Amino acid sequence: MKNQSRSLSILLTVFTAAALFAFSPCSWAQTNKSLVEGQKAIMQGAKQMMAANKRIMAAAAKKGIKDPELAAAQKQMEQGYDMVVKGNGMMAGTTVTQGQQMMKKGAKMMLNAQSTTYTVAKKRGLVRICAIDLHNCYEAQKKIEHGALQWYFGGAGI
Repeated sequence: MKNQSRSLSILLTVFTAAALFAFSPCSWAQTNKSLVEGQKAIMQGAKQMMAANKRIMAAAAKKGIKDPELAAAQKQMEQGYDMVVKGNGMMAGTTVTQGQQMMKKGAKMMLNAQSTTYTVAKKRGLVRICAIDLHNCYEAQKKIEHGALQWYFGGAGI
């Protein structure tokens, strides 16, 4: 009886180990897929936000608006975008974690800058003139947030 119990426990241990090794590539592939999809969504959102923000700045310049808050937001937007692009380049090889952190930090800077830009645009009466570009920035924000959720949750349920 003791030998049968021992054999059964060994057999279960072997099957558990085999199952673990059999399914681990599947979980890695899902994690890798969500990482790539999140990276792609953040890059698309960052490009879209940067382009729309440039058009907003051009409209403000055309109206003769020179606001220090707007200039600071533009500078923060450019720095954030540069960080996202640099982080995207680092996402290959062994620097995935550093690239991901850089992309997150840059995306957060861009989102903060866009919030400031919207506040100044609202305060200066640019909302009607820049409505399409502000909407594009909102869509870009959703893409960036979706990409971050892909990374955080690994694509589960999104």
